[in-house]
Amino acid sequence: MSRFQAGALVVYGNLGVHEVEGIGLRHFCDEPAREYYTLRPYFSDSHDRSYIPTAKEGVLRPVTPAQQAAADLARIKAETLPIPTGIQTALAEHYQALLHTNDFYQYLTLFKELGQKQTQQQSRGRKINAMDTYFYQMVERVLREELAVSLGESQQEAGKRLLGVLNSSCMMIFTNKCEGSFCEGSPLHLFFAFFIIRIGRCNVVICSDI
Repeated sequence: MSRFQAGALVVYGNLGVHEVEGIGLRHFCDEPAREYYTLRPYFSDSHDRSYIPTAKEGVLRPVTPAQQAAADLARIKAETLPIPTGIQTALAEHYQALLHTNDFYQYLTLFKELGQKQTQQQSRGRKINAMDTYFYQMVERVLREELAVSLGESQQEAGKRLLGVLNSSCMMIFTNKCEGSFCEGSPLHLFFAFFIIRIGRCNVVICSDI
């Protein structure tokens, strides 16, 4: 028995939210007929369709329930994550590994990591890496679509909710000489800092009063 029924909304990996249009036997090329899901992009007027064998329905998952989505948003906002650094190939593998989980919280993790990295680069007057931008836009779109469905709001509202994950988010930065974290918040909020100096190293923590 198929896990999803016609009319169900599912998350199809980094392709975002899709609606199951139908389930039935299909024949492609020289392969024998098999049962497939017919999926259409939920937030697009495109005539594109995806056909997923019901035997491989593990690539699909239900939209995260509203209560769980809200809990995960609160959890990721409070979590301190390292800013991803390293060579491009290793970073790409890290980003893809998070995407391949097709897990809502892991997508939030990737979104926050990349958002923090972009904030850091901009604060230093540096150009944002094209690969980072590509993955950021991809995961942001998927999360925005899923949150819009899960919480019953517009994509615009869901996008603003996502940005809240980055506000007051703590970033960990590690170098050979310094270990630090700082929190980004609204410029309207008060900021205070603690500096702890150790032999050969330093800890820097800046937090916002939110």
